[in-house]
Amino acid sequence: MTCLCLGVVIGALFYSLWVNDKINPWKPVLEETNFQYLEYSVKNIIKGIQKVEEDLHSSRKGQPDETLHHTMNLLLKLEYYYLPITQVRQQIYDADRLLSLNQAQKAKNNLIQAESRLSRIESSKENLVIKKAAAKLDKLIKEAILEIDGPREQSAAKLEAAGAEANLMLLKGELVLSGVDDIKASVK
Repeated sequence: MTCLCLGVVIGALFYSLWVNDKINPWKPVLEETNFQYLEYSVKNIIKGIQKVEEDLHSSRKGQPDETLHHTMNLLLKLEYYYLPITQVRQQIYDADRLLSLNQAQKAKNNLIQAESRLSRIESSKENLVIKKAAAKLDKLIKEAILEIDGPREQSAAKLEAAGAEANLMLLKGELVLSGVDDIKASVK
């Protein structure tokens, strides 16, 4: 009887250890992200296109080539919309990872940086669609900042909503940017 009880206790102990291994929460790996390589490349390309555009215009050929203007506009969309939203999305995702690692203050700092980066887009004066989309994401980020010190489930839900909105802004990018003739004038 003693051996049977001892066997049950040892079995329960092993079962408990086995179940605890499966319940452990996900521990994300946090990598430092940086988009300077994209920013640097885009700025250099834009400078080169501006130089070609100026040369074409000063040669008295009339209007600069439409293809060149279209290409320049695409690069400006990348610089003033897609790249900042991609960075904001990454900062939101990193905030979620930091929160999973119980680093709430670092997560909050990431969200504050995301909010600051988003303000560049939100300050759009001519395109109300861009302004409205950025304002919605900004609201979600502010809500996430307020909830970051609260219960984990609520914080995670706010971060998930903000991340989903950033993804949606990237997916709907051309729709949001449609009707913008000169992206630099409408976002800068």
